[in-house]
Amino acid sequence: MPSSSTQRTPITERLSAEPEALVNKSISGIVAMALAILALPSLASSEIIAPFPQRTPSDAAMSLDCTTPPEAIVSLAITSKYGSDGPQRDTIDAEANRTFKKQMKPIRAFSQQLVKRANRYTLRGGIADAQCTLSWLDAWAQGKALSQMDNPNAEFERAQTLAGLSIALLQVAPAVRNDARFATVVRWMTDLATSTNAFFDATRDRLKGSRNNHAYWVALASASVAALADDKALLDWSVQTYHRGVCGATAQGALPLELERGKKALEYHLFALNALVPVAAFAEANDIPAYDMCDGALRKIVNFTLKSIHNPAAIALATNKAQEPFIKGMPPAQNLAFLEIYHRAFPGAAPMERELLQLRPLISTPMGGNQTLLYRH
Repeated sequence: MPSSSTQRTPITERLSAEPEALVNKSISGIVAMALAILALPSLASSEIIAPFPQRTPSDAAMSLDCTTPPEAIVSLAITSKYGSDGPQRDTIDAEANRTFKKQMKPIRAFSQQLVKRANRYTLRGGIADAQCTLSWLDAWAQGKALSQMDNPNAEFERAQTLAGLSIALLQVAPAVRNDARFATVVRWMTDLATSTNAFFDATRDRLKGSRNNHAYWVALASASVAALADDKALLDWSVQTYHRGVCGATAQGALPLELERGKKALEYHLFALNALVPVAAFAEANDIPAYDMCDGALRKIVNFTLKSIHNPAAIALATNKAQEPFIKGMPPAQNLAFLEIYHRAFPGAAPMERELLQLRPLISTPMGGNQTLLYRH
């Protein structure tokens, strides 16, 4: 696929132009960051690839019948499940949450079914599964789905949705890349990614949501669409956003904007990692050393977050609030889906790894479904 026509500034220049990433850093840290930026390789002559193996299709694999895709949802306005809660937004409003779930239900149903179909292809290699995945996406592309976002919350939700859908298409790409509909879907996804990135760029200074975990999900969507379209500008944007996020972490490994979520700070650290870790995997697959950026900042974030599951004292002290307990004392497996990717990169390094991996398979729809299937090899 051809790259988009977006004007691209070299990633080394763009990262070095981020002054906020240097705040509260020691002189030695600044020097190390500068050296890391200068060491980032050019992407000019390389094809962007996926961070997981893509299954070769097999005619022998069985498949369920492909049902008719639901009608494309073009415009979206989303109510925050926190209602009019204060600046920390750490208390869910029951009525607002019911409205939020109703608004998101058709989009989540579409995404879940599509991602499951793509995972079936990854597991069995069935061409019919790949073609069904493409036909559903083509229906939404033809219908200009998700092209009109009517408020910031809709933009935030579009980012997660696009991440899941594009990673699903990336899984089945070997079986459908030569289908004319593939190019149509990739153009649609590229338009959505470009539009979403523009919104986040334009609102970064005034909307906290355009700087916190939501931005990392946009970065994941940009990275996966970049791999589909071989769009260097989208991958550059993704890496720049990742850099801004991890390099802003504290020395302990806390993410300041997620600490501001009060009693839900730990939950939102996990949510942020579900986007940051796969973005790092996309970067690493394309010879960009994301794991080592800013003196291994991602590893510090992972360590701080996972240690806080059993001992939340440090994060409670940082937020001045006791953390909301998890049911049964453990986060849901979907909140830990990033661990499968992290384990592949750093086997045995994550705190509580043995215990947490017992929750396999680790599945998250916005990450492309079954991470154990994609990355455990």
